[in-house]
Amino acid sequence: MSASSTVSSAAPATTAPRRRWGKTVLWLLLGLVVAAVVAVVFFLDPWLRRALERQVTKASNGRYELSVKELETSLWKRSATARGVQLLTRTGAPADTAALPDLRLDLKELRVHGVGLLAILRRQVVPVDSVVADSAQLRLAKLPATSGPEKPLYSRLPLGLPGLQVGFVALRHVRARYGTLQRAEGHLEQATLQVRDLLLSAAGAADTSRLGYARQVQLDVNRVVARVPGHLIQVQRGTFSSDSQQALVGSLRVVPLRPISSQRTSEARIDLDVSDAKLLGLRAAALARGTLRADSLVLLRGRLAVTLPTVAPPPPHKLLAAFLPRVLVNGVRVAGASVRVAGTEWAPAVYDIYLTGTDLRLNSQTYNAPGYLYYARAWALRTGRAYASLNAPYYQLACEALRADTRRGLLALRMVRVTPTMTVAELARRKGHQTAHVTVRLPELNVQALDFAALLRKGSLLARQLELKGGRIVTMSDGRFPINPNNSVATPDAIGRLPFRVDVRQVRIQDAGIRMSYRSPRSAQPGVMAIQQFTGTLRNFSNDPQRMSAAHPLTGEATGVLQKQSRARMVLQANLLDPNGRHTLQGSFTATPLAALNPMVVPTRGIRFRSGQVQHIRFEMQLDRQQVLGTMWAEYRDLKLDLLNKKNKRGVLHRIETSLANGIFLRDNNPRQTGQPLKSGQITSRRELRYSVFSLWRQGLVSGLLNSAGVPKPLAKKLSESE
Repeated sequence: MSASSTVSSAAPATTAPRRRWGKTVLWLLLGLVVAAVVAVVFFLDPWLRRALERQVTKASNGRYELSVKELETSLWKRSATARGVQLLTRTGAPADTAALPDLRLDLKELRVHGVGLLAILRRQVVPVDSVVADSAQLRLAKLPATSGPEKPLYSRLPLGLPGLQVGFVALRHVRARYGTLQRAEGHLEQATLQVRDLLLSAAGAADTSRLGYARQVQLDVNRVVARVPGHLIQVQRGTFSSDSQQALVGSLRVVPLRPISSQRTSEARIDLDVSDAKLLGLRAAALARGTLRADSLVLLRGRLAVTLPTVAPPPPHKLLAAFLPRVLVNGVRVAGASVRVAGTEWAPAVYDIYLTGTDLRLNSQTYNAPGYLYYARAWALRTGRAYASLNAPYYQLACEALRADTRRGLLALRMVRVTPTMTVAELARRKGHQTAHVTVRLPELNVQALDFAALLRKGSLLARQLELKGGRIVTMSDGRFPINPNNSVATPDAIGRLPFRVDVRQVRIQDAGIRMSYRSPRSAQPGVMAIQQFTGTLRNFSNDPQRMSAAHPLTGEATGVLQKQSRARMVLQANLLDPNGRHTLQGSFTATPLAALNPMVVPTRGIRFRSGQVQHIRFEMQLDRQQVLGTMWAEYRDLKLDLLNKKNKRGVLHRIETSLANGIFLRDNNPRQTGQPLKSGQITSRRELRYSVFSLWRQGLVSGLLNSAGVPKPLAKKLSESE
């Protein structure tokens, strides 16, 4: 056999093993693929579930424990679904993890779709189509104190990823509780959060058009309860939408843990109930930069009751500085509200409030800035009934309607009433001395060109005109009680000593009525004097040294009808800054029977004008803090009077005194005969500072009238000073 035949016969034997080996490798590779597929299908999910659970424990340094009941993944669909997820704080967690909050999360289902696996391998921003969490219950204990600024969220992503971009995120049917098991600080019954185009990266953080990395945010909540110092905050329902630029709150309640008190408390107590609150035109992205910017804030049917604290709290812009350094709202509207304030002597209550504000800028720059009032450019206010205590507990102030416009400087009150809360005798008994028991009814009070900023910030009254229309004033006094030991403040110089500025260019009083009643110790029947159709004007009513001086004093004139008989006219001139209270008063009275004065002089003086007819009276007086001096010209005829006893009767002795007074002292006619000169009367009376300036005016008139009638000057002075 040759060598060639040997080689040819050996070649097929070598090729066959090689083919068998290739087939084996092919089958092995196919088996590995099948095994890999089987592993992915049957073993990846359990492995991944256990890996996630271990990773959470490791990442939290043993603080948290994750449990996933079921995990399904799909590489083909790039999705994962987890069910029965539970995250809770492990018992006996290491002390060095105390900076992490104590929490428990139970999640029914979590679905993730469209994960960019290739981007994960390339360490790029990972796109995700959607993340949906359903039926979550979260219990969060008290949050630990933070120390210094934390790293941004995007820098703490796993695997060192630079970011995530999620098309849609939804948290549905979320319930949350904040606080310990024994004491809840906050409770959320149900909430749904939807987020679109979430870019969790450095670029997303730098994008000023986003809110919390998101392009759009929609939040709906039901039944939220939160505990804050001394109060509970309750929200029945709420909606926030960055797309429609609005935040809506229905049935907002703030309930104090202790009831509203009439006395001031260490901390303010607030009881607030708002039916609807709306924030419209909200620039949601600005919230991430600490600015609340919106077109309008609307509060409907609000009710507020508050007890003021003993120490005034910081202004609102300081309270909000840590959360919202800037609040910019184009318009504010409050409708159908009511406010009641306790802890102050006034104790005001206002109902049916309608308030609008323009260009609200709640920051430190506008707190006391010119052109702003309570942080707004302008306020317009309209109210219904309003009540307040005045000189509590003796008087009640009420008003049926109030209008105010800070832009135009207008203030209008309708049907103002000042009513005593007790009788004249009880009022004097409670105060321990005689005091005026005053009742006021004023249909209209109008103020024009009012400086609201000066009024509300400094308590100063600066205006062009103050107008009082149709007022009725009733005063009663009881002379059975001691005289007030304090000096009266109803005097011109008291205005100059006021601790605040008063400057009203003109005060107008139209068609007022005044009724003065005084019960003297001698008679239970009070003496009454009335003035009807009282109309007057005061000019330069000011205690501003730049406006008030002897060269530029207060001037005024007034007219009225005395006892429905005589028309009176008076002219006043006074330097309100003169410490001696110097002022002048001129006036006149038209024809009237002297019997018109009997309703006052009979019960209080025991004198009755039996006859007498005044033709005309004119007077001039100079007054100060010591006395009144002046002259009276009284033209009258047939003057006769009766002196009465304590029962206002003419006894035998009083008949004799009457005859002597009429025959010796009194001048029957002035002038005595036609053609003779008129006998003037000297006005002189001492000032008692415990009485008002109006008492001094009356003393001067009595002194001059008695002296004109023939009563000697010393006796006329003494009689005018007697009370």
